[in-house]
Amino acid sequence: MGQVTNSQASAIERRLSRSLSTTYILAQEVKRSNGQFKDFDKYAAEVIRTIGVVSNLQLAPDGIIRRIYPLSGNEKAIGHNLLKDDKRLKEAHAAIKERHLTLAGPFELIQGGVAIIGRNPVFIEGTEQEYFWGFTSAVIFLDDLLAVTELNQIKEKGYSYSLSRIHPDTGKEEVFAHSNNPLGDITSSVRVNIPNGFWTLTMSRARHAHQINLLPGMVGSLFISLIISLLAYRTLREPLRLQKLVVAKTKELEHLAFHDALTGLVNRQLFKEELEQEIRNIRRHGGHLAVMYLDLDDFKRINDSLGHGAGDQLLKVTAKRIKAVVKENDIVARLGGDEFAVLLLDLESPNEAMSVAGKITQVVAQPVNLSQREALVSTSIGISMSPEDSQNPEELMRNSDLALYSSKQAGKNRYEFFSARMQDDASRRLRIENELRLAIKNNEFFLVYQPIVSLATKRLVKLEALIRWNHPEKGVLAPASFIDVAEKTGLIVPIGKWVLESACQFISNTKKNGLLPPLVAVNISARQFSESGFSEQVQKSLCKAQVKPEMIELEITETLVMEDVEYTVKVLNILKQIGIRFSMDDFGTGYSSLAQLKQLPVNTLKIDRSFVSDIESGSNDFQIIEAIVAMAHKLGLDVVAEGIETEGQLKLLKQAGCNLGQGYLFSRPITPDQLVLERI
Repeated sequence: MGQVTNSQASAIERRLSRSLSTTYILAQEVKRSNGQFKDFDKYAAEVIRTIGVVSNLQLAPDGIIRRIYPLSGNEKAIGHNLLKDDKRLKEAHAAIKERHLTLAGPFELIQGGVAIIGRNPVFIEGTEQEYFWGFTSAVIFLDDLLAVTELNQIKEKGYSYSLSRIHPDTGKEEVFAHSNNPLGDITSSVRVNIPNGFWTLTMSRARHAHQINLLPGMVGSLFISLIISLLAYRTLREPLRLQKLVVAKTKELEHLAFHDALTGLVNRQLFKEELEQEIRNIRRHGGHLAVMYLDLDDFKRINDSLGHGAGDQLLKVTAKRIKAVVKENDIVARLGGDEFAVLLLDLESPNEAMSVAGKITQVVAQPVNLSQREALVSTSIGISMSPEDSQNPEELMRNSDLALYSSKQAGKNRYEFFSARMQDDASRRLRIENELRLAIKNNEFFLVYQPIVSLATKRLVKLEALIRWNHPEKGVLAPASFIDVAEKTGLIVPIGKWVLESACQFISNTKKNGLLPPLVAVNISARQFSESGFSEQVQKSLCKAQVKPEMIELEITETLVMEDVEYTVKVLNILKQIGIRFSMDDFGTGYSSLAQLKQLPVNTLKIDRSFVSDIESGSNDFQIIEAIVAMAHKLGLDVVAEGIETEGQLKLLKQAGCNLGQGYLFSRPITPDQLVLERI
C-alpha cells in the first residue's frame, strides 16, 4: 500500500509542479517586456493549452489583479488586492520577501469553486536597482489537479484516501479532499511537497478486499501479500521472527519506493527530497552545491539497433561509471529513460563541478560491450549551482534541464553551465512556438524559389522551394529563425505538409499559365519523414494538384537517413516506384558511408556550402569535393554544389567535375512572378 501512496503523491507533485511552471513562463515574459505585457490573452491561452490543468492565469501588477485569462466567469476577481484584501495576504508578503513562488489554498474563490493559487513575485531591473513589479499567478481547481491521479480509479479496488494540510492560521490538520469511504485502521501516509510547505496523502484499503490488483509499476506487491499470509500463519509461534521479517520487508518497501529498479540509483522523488534538505543546509551554514542533468546522446539508436535489453545494460553500466567518478556522499539518480541527475555537495567553486562533468563525459564515452558488439555512446550535461543560480529546488532542476538542452544544441558530448541567457532562450522558443501556431492558422508562410543551374551552360535545370514567414511584426523571416523550434515542437509536420502542397500547386499553376514547369526540389525534415503515412501524404499532395511525380524531388539529409536506415530505404523505395526523385542534402557533413549511399535510391548529391565557401583558400576542400564528385558520378548521380558566390568558386567546381550548382552568383531565392520560364 505504501507504494500505491507514494505513486499517487508523486503524481500530484509532478502535476502541480508542471502547472505552477506557467507562472515562471509568464514572469519571464513580464521581464522581457519590462512589465508591458501586450498580448497577455493570446500568450496565456497558448500556455494553458500547452501545459494544461490550469483554470486561469493572472497578472497582478503592484499586487492588484488586473488581467485574467480566461476572464469569463472570473470577473469578480478583477481589482482584488492580494497585499491588502486577501485572506492569504501573509503568503503574498512572504513570497515578496523570500523572492520565490508560494502556494495559497485550497480555499473557495470569490468567483466560485475550490482552488489553489500559485503566486510568483516578479522583480524587474530599474535604473538603479530591482523593484517589485507584481505577481504572475496560476489558479488550479482542486478537482482538476486530483483528476490527473488514479485516486478515483483505485477507489474501485477498495482504496480510500484523504488529503490534508496544516492550516496556516489554526496550525491544526485540515482534510480538504477525501474519498467517499472513510479510511480504515491500517493506513499509509506520504508527504506531498508544495512550494511553501507540504500536504499529507493518507491511504488505506478495505479489509474485505481479497485480491490485490496490481497498479502499473507497483513492483513486488504480490510478493508482499504472500509474505503477509505466511507471517499471519506463524504469528503465534514465532513473534520475534515475525517482527524481524516485518522490519526487513518495510526496509525493502522503502528502498523500492525511493530507488530505480533497474540501476539501483535513487529516483526522482528521493533526489528532490535530498536536494531540498541540502539547500536548507547551505542556507544555514553556507557552502555551494551543483545539480547536474545528463542524458545519453542518441540513446534511441542503441535501442533500435541492438534492442531494449542492450539499452538496459548500457544504462546499468552508465550508472556504475557515474557513481565511480563522484564522491561517496554525492547523490546520483536516474530520473527516467536515459536521464540521470547528480547532486554534488560541499563544493568550493564551480571549477569542481566542471572537473566532475569532464570526468563523467570521459568515462561514459569509453566503449561498452553490448550483445557481443562494442558500442560507443556520449553524454551531454547541464549544470546549475546553488546559491548562485537559485535556492529553490524546482528552479535548480529546471535550470539544469535548460543547460542540458543548451548542451545538446551546442553539439552534444559536452557540458554547459546554466545562464540567464538560457532562460531567455526558453522563453523565446515558447514565444516562437505560439507565434508559429498562429502563423499556420493565419497562413502567414510563402515560398520562394532558388534556381539550380548547369555549371557548363548556366541554364535553369530545376528549382529549390524555400519557405519564408511573413511575420506580422518582424516582416519576412528566413527559416533559420524558426525552423529549429518547429522541429523540436513537431510543428514542422504541418508546415512541411503545407510546403509540399504549395510546391505542387506552383507546378500546376505554371502549366496552366502556358509555361514549362520546372522540376521542384522540396526539403523534408526527419520529423516529417518519420510520421506514419508520409508516403501516402506525398501521393495525396501530387494528386490534389494533378502533378506528375517526376516533377518533384524530395531533399533528405544524412541525419534523417542515419536515424533508421532500414525504414528510410523502405519509404524511399515506395515513392521511387511512383516516379519521385530524391537528393541527399548537405552531403559530407554527416556520417553516411559509401555502402549506405548504395542502398539509397537517390538521384542527386548536394555538396554542403561549407566546402564551397573555402574552396579558393587552398584548403583540402577542393580535394574533398573532387572525391565526392568522382564517387557520385560512378554511382550515376548528379552533383549540386550549394552556396556558389564567386567566379573563382565556379571555375574550381567545374574543374572538379561538378555539373550543377546554386548560389547568389546565379540568383538569390525569388518569388514565382520573378521567375523567367520558357513557354510550352
